[in-house]
Amino acid sequence: MARPLRIEYPGAYYHVMNRGNSKQDIFITDGNRATFLRALEDSSQIYDVSVICYVLMSNHFHLIVQTNQANLSEFMRHFLVTYTVRFNRRQKKTGHLFQGRYKSLLVEQDEYLLPLSRCIHLNPVRAKGPENIKIKGLRKYLRDYRWSSFPGFCSTRKRLKWIDYGWLLKAYFGADNTTGRARYRSFVYSGLDGELKNPFENVVHQSILGTDEFVEWVKGEVSLEPDREVPAIRRLRRSVAAQELLGVIASWYDIEPKEVLERKKRVAKVRQVAMELCYRYCPMTQKDIGNLFGVDYSTVSQNRRRLKLRIESEDKLKAQFERLEEKIEELSKQKI
Repeated sequence: MARPLRIEYPGAYYHVMNRGNSKQDIFITDGNRATFLRALEDSSQIYDVSVICYVLMSNHFHLIVQTNQANLSEFMRHFLVTYTVRFNRRQKKTGHLFQGRYKSLLVEQDEYLLPLSRCIHLNPVRAKGPENIKIKGLRKYLRDYRWSSFPGFCSTRKRLKWIDYGWLLKAYFGADNTTGRARYRSFVYSGLDGELKNPFENVVHQSILGTDEFVEWVKGEVSLEPDREVPAIRRLRRSVAAQELLGVIASWYDIEPKEVLERKKRVAKVRQVAMELCYRYCPMTQKDIGNLFGVDYSTVSQNRRRLKLRIESEDKLKAQFERLEEKIEELSKQKI
């Protein structure tokens, strides 16, 4: 059977899940669960991914994420490897933790994202929840379940700072306020009263969860590209050649393009900017960027993260970066 397509483009929403190898537990202790969330936080910040909701069960997990760049595969590779290494080190184990490749579905926002979030948040009581408990008790169980984003949708005191609770509440319930949170709680609780329609029944090509119109949009906007192993889909990303991008950056900083690639202290901050812009606008992975700059992909990740922290704390740098990005945007539009 052919592997499902990996469809990637900026702004896409995904349901992602994976389970333990041979259905073994991927969480043995609460320490493992905390480690998982730290790895998810680290990877989401490095790859500019918004985590909208999650749930951790004993042998599997579910996520809904939005990729601000076309980089789901890179994000998930880093995340799963990071957690596996930390899990094995903590439990003194070796070998594979997860059962092959993760599963991902491209999700249409308007029709499917909200009911999918409810399905995910009901996992603790539907998969292996408490038995013989009335609806009121199940509601409390969900609110108190520590390893889900649902408690944060119920109370701001139970939130993790890096989860994007506000997006879903604003998009479907008007605002991230007391009323919006109460309406979302009621929406999720309504799934406890009877059988819910399974949203996964509408999955197309093992990869897309959406209406016929959405599927046709994907087919029209994204072209299929053969790969040696499985079909893949080109990224929907305005792109420029790396050398052209380096030329724009060099001109901006009044240096020669070759100097941007030099591993010298005087251009260290320029290199950070260049790595980030290469990632955003060039058809390159972090490994490709590392090869260009003479470093490994983890160094690229570290430099991009340092730049993000600098931009958040330095208003002048933020303004300069945005103006430089505008110039590259103009260049990328000329390539379409």
